[in-house]
Amino acid sequence: MKRLLFVLTLPPAVLLIMAFSNVSTAVKFAKTDWDASKNKALEEKKLYFVDFDASYCATCRNMDESTYMDEDLAKYIGKNVVAMRVDVQDFDGVLWSQQYEVEALPTMLIFDTEGKLVKRLVGYKSASDLLSEFKAVKTVSKPAPIVTPQPIAADKPMTKPVKVVKPDVSSFTNGGFKSADLSEVQQPTGLGLYEVTVNKQPSDGYGVQIGVFTSYKTVLEQADKFNRKYSKKTLIHIDTHNGSTVYKLMLGVFKSRRDASYFRNDLRKDNTDGLIKDLRVMG
Repeated sequence: MKRLLFVLTLPPAVLLIMAFSNVSTAVKFAKTDWDASKNKALEEKKLYFVDFDASYCATCRNMDESTYMDEDLAKYIGKNVVAMRVDVQDFDGVLWSQQYEVEALPTMLIFDTEGKLVKRLVGYKSASDLLSEFKAVKTVSKPAPIVTPQPIAADKPMTKPVKVVKPDVSSFTNGGFKSADLSEVQQPTGLGLYEVTVNKQPSDGYGVQIGVFTSYKTVLEQADKFNRKYSKKTLIHIDTHNGSTVYKLMLGVFKSRRDASYFRNDLRKDNTDGLIKDLRVMG
């Protein structure tokens, strides 16, 4: 597998990345990955519950000592719910927290028995709160309706023909269109226009990884927003995960891990965290 490291002139978006340490609770969280846990819930017609967590989330630890120690909640989950806990700092956790736009901790997601996300909970929840939410979702869960696939837009006849405007040479003045003729020009299409400079980055030093994306479009969109915050080099490491291309985004090229750590502390002051990465392994 070929891995590439490039420099972009545009920095990426802020992504909250924090460490998580396992604790022992009455509520048992599945030890398998996201897909395996969700498939188990679908097969057993159970709800799927995901708790996004981090070790220095004080509210999360409070829930460990209270909510997740409740025996009634533990029994209900054991019978009706497949529960999973996601460490937002590890590789998969970054991907899932990005996909579901997790911006605060704790964030909890509840999927119904058909695998559809039906509830997002943020902040401290008591055992009775979660029991109420589970029972409410369980009550309204119904088999998904059969949907007849519709042809994609490209297979459908266009409702209106595209108007092709043939410029009138009489409308040119001083090498350009008269302002009155600009209304005849087709409207812009696409998802945005960006100026990007790409250079091969030597695999040396350290960087602070602040996000992992699966969409290059998202990288560019978020980079545009982040460009105003920091003047550090922005690196993108192209890799694969489970057969899909992913983009690891980093800020800065530092000579030592200590220098990278200093910059990471500056990021934390802006409520952004990251992982210090050795660029030598990203050739």
